[in-house]
Amino acid sequence: MEALWVLVIILLLGWAIFTQVRARTQLDVTAALSEQQAGQLVMEHFGVMWSQVEGPGHLNFKPRLRKWPPTISVNFTTSGTAQCEVSIWTSHWTSHYGVMGHAQLAWRKEAALARKLSNADSAANWLKGA
Repeated sequence: MEALWVLVIILLLGWAIFTQVRARTQLDVTAALSEQQAGQLVMEHFGVMWSQVEGPGHLNFKPRLRKWPPTISVNFTTSGTAQCEVSIWTSHWTSHYGVMGHAQLAWRKEAALARKLSNADSAANWLKGA
C-alpha cells in the first residue's frame, strides 16, 4: 500500500513539473492565414472570459476570474504572401516559491490556440485544393 502512495506522489510531482515546463515554453506555428485572419482567430479563441492587456506581444490576454493571472502573449510575423508565423508564450506570471501560478491553464490555452491555428492551416489548404 505504501508503494502505491509513493507512485501517486511521483506521478503528481511529474505532472506538476510537466505543466510548469510546458507553460513556460514558447510555441511557434505557421498558419496559411493573413495576419488579420490569424489575429481574428486569436481574438475569438480567447473570448470574453479573457481581457486584453498591455504586454510585449501584438496581442496580450489575461483571464478575468483568477487571482494573480498569467499573461499570454501572441506575436504575428508575415512569412510569405498567404502565410503568417504566430508565436505564443506566457510573458508574465506570478511565482510562489518558484512555482508559476495557473501554469496548467496557460499551457492548455496556448496548446489549444496552436492546434486551432494548425487546423485553420489544414482547412485553408484543403479549400485551396477543392
